Amino acid sequence: MVGIQHSGSGEKSFGEIIGLQEEIGKIQAAIADFEIGKKLNIAIIAGPLRGKTTLSDEIEKMNLNRATKITFSEIVRDKKEIFLSGDAKRVVIFDNCHFLYMRKPGGFDIFYEFLDMISSQDRIFVTTWNLYTWKYLNEAFELGRYFPVQIFIPAFNKEDLRLFLLKRYGKNEIIFASDKQSKEEPLLYKIKYPFELAFLGKEIFIPVPKINILYLKNRLLYKQEIETAEDRVLEKIYIESKGNPGIALRIWELGFDYPRIEPKNIDQFSFNIDLEYEEAFTLSLILSYQSLKKTEIAEIIGSIIRVDKILFQLLTQELILKDEANSYRIRPEALNSVITYMEKLRLVW
Repeated sequence: MVGIQHSGSGEKSFGEIIGLQEEIGKIQAAIADFEIGKKLNIAIIAGPLRGKTTLSDEIEKMNLNRATKITFSEIVRDKKEIFLSGDAKRVVIFDNCHFLYMRKPGGFDIFYEFLDMISSQDRIFVTTWNLYTWKYLNEAFELGRYFPVQIFIPAFNKEDLRLFLLKRYGKNEIIFASDKQSKEEPLLYKIKYPFELAFLGKEIFIPVPKINILYLKNRLLYKQEIETAEDRVLEKIYIESKGNPGIALRIWELGFDYPRIEPKNIDQFSFNIDLEYEEAFTLSLILSYQSLKKTEIAEIIGSIIRVDKILFQLLTQELILKDEANSYRIRPEALNSVITYMEKLRLVW
């Protein structure tokens, strides 16, 4: 079935879920209410790389005997692709529903069919949506009316981000190296001081205690604990990623030289984006769909020739990449700069 795969495709899953217990509780409560006759469809909404697929995977596992999951991996073109057979279970999970429309005149037929189906069938629907597509469709079609339970995935806090990045390694497997040795020295230590014995005509070295002034200054003046190299690595990643696990993982990988990582190797990313309007519009499409093939972009903007020029420009500015499925995605490390630029142009909101 073109464009549909059952579990395990679409946005990359991060495996075991971290946090989100409150969100999982709301979804499970809605599913439980459905069993006693109260149907409230569910929308899981988040920007790229925030873990929509991971959360939907978890919901599928928790409802394994009563759930059917379908993942869309490209724009759906045939209504048969959303058709549910008679043996489909009563809890239906649709992952990546931002692929249910094509942003052009006449590109919403599948979307209308989908809304009609979820309104008429005796099933509860758990769906995932890209944040920017959701806002657009909600503004244009009041999409939220079809999904009374809306789950917006929050950013990770610092501790959850630490667990997420380190969960794949064993205890003490990773070496967090310091780039400022003085912070690692103890408060009081000894150095060898030269002392000249004139009457003997020679120099000897005697041990002299020394205070780590920088350490003491930080403790007394700033009244804060000295951070370890691990703390500084994770703090820099947290600030740069804004709590987005997909961005954080990319920044970690770029600075990591197994088994060693240093704070100085955690880069800051700020892209000076300068695009013509059609280039910016295409970038907003890629942001809203999360991934698009060249043929899909061409169909939306109406020219395969212009698409080549636009993609060349976006690739040259290192704003997008081409993945193994020949789809174009925003580069994770450029994602925050792209979002800021798109919001400034009011191409997303």
